Amino acid sequence: MTAAASDLRLTQPAVSLQIKALEKDLGILLLERGGPKLLLTQAGEALYRCAVSILHAKDEAERAIAELSAATQGKLILGANTTGGMYLLPRIVRAFKELYPQTEVIFEIESTQWIYEKILQNVVDMGLVGGPTEDRRFGVEPICLDHVALIVSPSHAFARAGKVSLAELKTQPCILPLQGSRTRQLVERKLKEAGVTLRVTMQLPGTEAVKKAVEANLGVGFVSRYAVERECSLGDLKIITVDRFDLTRRMELIYRKQKYFSPVAQRFREFVHSYAQDHLSAPRLNIKRAQKSAG
Repeated sequence: MTAAASDLRLTQPAVSLQIKALEKDLGILLLERGGPKLLLTQAGEALYRCAVSILHAKDEAERAIAELSAATQGKLILGANTTGGMYLLPRIVRAFKELYPQTEVIFEIESTQWIYEKILQNVVDMGLVGGPTEDRRFGVEPICLDHVALIVSPSHAFARAGKVSLAELKTQPCILPLQGSRTRQLVERKLKEAGVTLRVTMQLPGTEAVKKAVEANLGVGFVSRYAVERECSLGDLKIITVDRFDLTRRMELIYRKQKYFSPVAQRFREFVHSYAQDHLSAPRLNIKRAQKSAG
C-alpha cells in the first residue's frame, strides 16, 4: 500500500480507502487482511490479471493513435478510372509508399461512374478520374493535364508525315474503347464540334486492347499520352499531331464533400499535388485554394 501510494503520489490511507470502495462496489473482498502481509484473494488475483491486460491495451491504443496522428500508419482506399488507375496512380502510390511504407493503400480500377457511386457510399476515400466532374456532391481538385493523342503504328502512312489534317483523319479506320469510356466520349465530342465523324471499325475493352490493335496496324487510335510513354520510347507506337486540333482534359482528385480526412488521407491528398507539380503535367493550382473552392 505504501509503495503504491508513493507511485501515485497519494497518501497510504487514500489508497486504502480506494481499495475498500472498489471492494464495496464489486461486492467481494480483494485482499486478505489481518496477517503480517496483505494477500490477494482469488477475486483479487482475477482482477489483477484483467487490470494488467487493460493497461497493456491502453498503452497499445495510445501508440496506435500516436502513429495515426503522425500519418505514418493507416489505410487508404482509392479508386481510379483506366487512365488514372493504370498509368498515374501506381507511380503516385509507389512514391508515397517510399516515404510512408507503413501506410496500407488499396485501389480499385473501375469506370468513372462506379468511382462516383463508391465515393458517395463512403466505400472509397478518394478517386482519380478524368474531368470535368460537375456533380456538386463532390469536392474536386485538379491534379494534372492529360493530353489525349492520336497514335499509329510505325508502319502506318501517317508515321512518316508526323502531322495530319482533320480531313485526312476522316478517311482512316479508327479503333476506340467501348461506348461509355470517358476518353471515347471526349474524342467523339471534340471531333464532332470540329466537323469530323470518325470511321470507327473496332471497339475494344480498354486502353491496352486499343494500343495492341493500333500496334498491329489495324487502324489509328486515341489514348492518353501517359498510356503510351513506354511504347513510344521503344518505337512500337508513334504519336501524330493533328493540325489545329488539341485534346486536353484535367485529371481530378475527387471525394465526397464534407468528408472527414484522417491524418494519413490528408497527407496523401497533399502528396498527390506535390508529386504532380514535380513529375506530371500539372496545372498551377494552390491546394488551399482548391480545397476552399471544393467546399
